[in-house]
Amino acid sequence: MELRQTRRTFKREMDVQALGEFLWLACRSRSSRPSPFGPNQESRPHPSAGALHPIHVLLGRGGPLLSRYDPALHALMEVLGSEAGAVEAIRAASSSLELGQGWVIALVAEPGKTGSKYEHPDSLVLRDAGVVLGYMSMVAEALGLAFCPLGITGEGRITQGLTTSAQELRGVGLAVVGRE
Repeated sequence: MELRQTRRTFKREMDVQALGEFLWLACRSRSSRPSPFGPNQESRPHPSAGALHPIHVLLGRGGPLLSRYDPALHALMEVLGSEAGAVEAIRAASSSLELGQGWVIALVAEPGKTGSKYEHPDSLVLRDAGVVLGYMSMVAEALGLAFCPLGITGEGRITQGLTTSAQELRGVGLAVVGRE
């Protein structure tokens, strides 16, 4: 933990296997159980308010669509309708640093999940996003990867065209992961 630092250079290719290891260690779902609040409660490597885990991890790297990491299946799923979001995520990230071979990570929240248990979920959702970024930064360091949270949310156009069970989606964080 003492060695962790932000790394902003993404010169070398990071294959899907390395990306999978990163996502497995930082974001996978270890178990799930029914909840009286509606959405299932989950156990993941990182904590979440009410164990509701409202943060979705979307990834892009030059392609026309974003992919969503499915934490239960440990799989990347193409997100239909994400063309505008993919362009916007990459544009927003590249305005902060040179992306090189890095993968852009967009954290997108489903506030309704947290709102099913808590009256004022906004602060809790943003805290959840911060915890996810923190875990990602530690996992990246442990795996010898470069990782840079960008300090911008991506709110707005990144979620254009995206829907999930008619729930509102909000951009709550952008980061880049790759190899130096």
